[in-house]
Amino acid sequence: MSLFSKNNRRQQHGRRHTVDEQAGMGKTAGKSAGSLVSKEAKDTHKRGANRQTVATLTLHSFVSLHRQVGRDALTRLLNNPVASLLNSLLIAVAFSLPVLLFVLVSHVQVLGAAWDGQPKISIYLNHGVSQKIIDQRIADYRQDPLIKEVVYLSPEQGVNDFQQKAGLQDVISQLGFNPLPGVIELLPVSEASFAQLDDAVVHYQRMEGVDQVRLDRQWVQRLQAILTMLERFAIMLGGILGLTVVLVISNTVRLSIESRRDEIKIISMVGGTRGFIAMPFIYMGIWYGVIGAILAQVIVFSLLAVLSHEMMNIAGLYNSEMVLSGPGFGVLGVLLLAGIAFGVLGAMSSCYRHFQALVPD
Repeated sequence: MSLFSKNNRRQQHGRRHTVDEQAGMGKTAGKSAGSLVSKEAKDTHKRGANRQTVATLTLHSFVSLHRQVGRDALTRLLNNPVASLLNSLLIAVAFSLPVLLFVLVSHVQVLGAAWDGQPKISIYLNHGVSQKIIDQRIADYRQDPLIKEVVYLSPEQGVNDFQQKAGLQDVISQLGFNPLPGVIELLPVSEASFAQLDDAVVHYQRMEGVDQVRLDRQWVQRLQAILTMLERFAIMLGGILGLTVVLVISNTVRLSIESRRDEIKIISMVGGTRGFIAMPFIYMGIWYGVIGAILAQVIVFSLLAVLSHEMMNIAGLYNSEMVLSGPGFGVLGVLLLAGIAFGVLGAMSSCYRHFQALVPD
């Protein structure tokens, strides 16, 4: 074997040894890098679990703090029952007035719906008109798509109704004749507009045997206008009385702040923030609003129970079987939410004004 061959083999063997060493070093570095990545992943997972645990503990502490402060605020109200009851009654009266007006307006609307809320057309026939023409007019009106009901009152029926309602039994006998004409009452469909009814009145007036046609739209329009005005008045009254509730709660919280001035200053000296110091007073305002809303519901139901008999008598005069009922769950829920909102607003306004001097920035 030549020297060149031996040298060549030695070089190949050296290169193989170098490659093996490099491969071994690569495997060792890969294992080291993998262990480092695995360790970093474990540390990251551990830190995430720690943050989740801290967040859970913080939320639990937050809920416990609010529960404790709310319970303490309610206890302070119960320890001073006379003043708390008087303030709550004042808030309840302010809440109950617009609610009672709203309930009465809604019942008047129901009573109006019992009258169908739709104007009637009264057609007064000529005296001495023949029965054939009367039957023809009734048939024409029943074929009209705007009319859903036709009622004919003969002169004799009109006289009997008048004598029964007015209590004058001998008037017709003293007159010697019946002055009342025959009347055809038409009840339009609910989809009919006032413009269509006006055109129908003009058309009916031109028919044979018709003396006069009247559409009682003014009564319906007046009723709707009155109800709309009462609804708006109830909304405005609710806004004004809501402002009254805010002022009452603000003044009550102000008195509580004045009675706890030393406590507030000490808490602020040891690092208590304004939010932490204001929390008991905000819960005090919330409790006042909730208690006032509950008492308002009691007042409203009590007044409706007293007025139920009179409302049933009024409904009976208009041939309606309406029963006076209290506000629904929607109104009661809105009342509770309003009490909470007004309580928070009143307490925060009082805290903002008085903490300027008591609690430094």
